[in-house]
Amino acid sequence: MSKPEGIYICVDYRVTHSVTGEILDDSSVKSLQINFPPLENGAKALLSFTGIAELPNGTPTLTWIRETLRGEAEYPDQSLTHLHNRLNRDFARLRRPLVVNILVTHGEKRFFGGLSNIRSLNPFQLLPSFGYAMQEVNQEFLFANGSGANIAFADAKMNKMKSLLGTKPRSIEDHMKLLSIVNRRVAALDPKVSPFCCVSFINANDSFSPTSRTFAEPGENPPSGRPILLAGLDLTDFMEEAMEAFKAMQDGAPTLRERTIEERNEQLKRRP
Repeated sequence: MSKPEGIYICVDYRVTHSVTGEILDDSSVKSLQINFPPLENGAKALLSFTGIAELPNGTPTLTWIRETLRGEAEYPDQSLTHLHNRLNRDFARLRRPLVVNILVTHGEKRFFGGLSNIRSLNPFQLLPSFGYAMQEVNQEFLFANGSGANIAFADAKMNKMKSLLGTKPRSIEDHMKLLSIVNRRVAALDPKVSPFCCVSFINANDSFSPTSRTFAEPGENPPSGRPILLAGLDLTDFMEEAMEAFKAMQDGAPTLRERTIEERNEQLKRRP
């Protein structure tokens, strides 16, 4: 969702078998925050994907995207062109559908686009390579993608969200909560969608602060990771280690092992 105060994205955690529909994983992170240089007033993006969840070697798709984009402080078009080239190198040959959605805010400007190897859903047509498009949008809008998109657009709560597109919220949490409610209502009708989800917000100005939250009910245990790239610096592993260390301290467990310089460099380098 793109609004005057900033951009929002709501993503579930479920991975299912493309043929049988069997639930394979309920802890797959599918979104990424990217802050492009310069950090003070550069573009900021929220990225998500739907489609193939991992490569044949078991690498999760979002991990591959994160490792492909990190390591270089690039502007949006440079970074996404690099991603486009690597998708064609590593994913196109798999002949499996993948759609990467990208929502960008840069001051008052908004851009929306993505990368995909699908031309049409009706009838379904898989392309031999990925296309890349990004365009500026001059009005507020909602979008949905993935298996539950049609259900989401038909939901009454989504229609309420549409009516709020031009309205400045008293609290960002209000709109984040509404998005999470839509996700849970979609999940009740589509078994490919987990009822718990992650909602992220990036601010367009100083009226609000960026935030991200997992919406889950008691008994649900989604992951708590927040993948972030900051001018090419991948903060994901560092944040996860900090959370693990904090939990270990609370539980009275031994201090976690400090990573070596070689291990740190491995966490930061760009995928070849």
